[in-house]
Amino acid sequence: MSYLYTENLTKVYPNGVKAVSSLDLEVQRGDVYGLIGPNGAGKTTTIRILTGILNPTEGEVHFDGNPRLDLNSTGYLPEGASFYRFMKVKEYLSWTCSLYDVGGVPDRVERSLDIVGLRDLGDRSLDELSKGQKQRVGIAQSIVHDPDILILDEPTSGLDPIGKEKILSIIQDLTREGKTILTSSHILPELSRVCSSVGIIKEGEMVLQGSMKQLKKKFSRAKVEVGFESVVEGFEADVEKLEYVRDVERLEGEELRYVITVNDDQAAGSELPRYLLDSGNALTYLDLNRATLEDIFMETMEGERS
Repeated sequence: MSYLYTENLTKVYPNGVKAVSSLDLEVQRGDVYGLIGPNGAGKTTTIRILTGILNPTEGEVHFDGNPRLDLNSTGYLPEGASFYRFMKVKEYLSWTCSLYDVGGVPDRVERSLDIVGLRDLGDRSLDELSKGQKQRVGIAQSIVHDPDILILDEPTSGLDPIGKEKILSIIQDLTREGKTILTSSHILPELSRVCSSVGIIKEGEMVLQGSMKQLKKKFSRAKVEVGFESVVEGFEADVEKLEYVRDVERLEGEELRYVITVNDDQAAGSELPRYLLDSGNALTYLDLNRATLEDIFMETMEGERS
């Protein structure tokens, strides 16, 4: 049984807009699960239902064998989180602890600040912090009570590259501590760095879900770019006969360079290079690009449109 899952989750707003439709989501214990989709796909609505902010029109949420999330076991960072701007950082985190039945508050505050790298700013007013620092305070408040699961809605939104890097590093550190994390974003390169599983939603519906390993195997269409010293007669026709080759294209404006799409990652990394070297043609360039999360996302979206 999944650690967190939904059954037939649906949300219809009073104006008739169906934001989430029959959504079945599955998060395993210890996962970093990325909920991805274009803007307006229903990611934030789904998260608000999971955290109890919104009630579903239909469907159920199950967490660790219970019919709802246990808020004492959950840390939550909403998108565009707001703070009590004139509170000091430690004061704010201590106040957060008061919302939960926990002791040892000073130690908890210090530890959460250590994790997000803000120990030296604990006595600063929140109003004095940069946007990136405030976002790290937001993560600190989501972990200060030592929850089992974290739900982070667009945690890197609006941050500069340095700020994004720090947030992603914190997520990786929390994963190593054994936390289960559900995070949403439409910035796919970031999610591909930290996620072990993803769910792709479009117009409120789950269109694809699985571990990164499973999805990369399913969409294992690597592209191999090759170049030769001189023209190779019949190259495209010969290579397309290989059972693991999907297609071959000559690069536009390049007589001696080709892109070969391969259906099997292993073949792309070993069999195809061996074939090319054994062919006797003078190979001058070879570059392998495996399927990325962006490739999986775009192919899924295009498949849904067709």
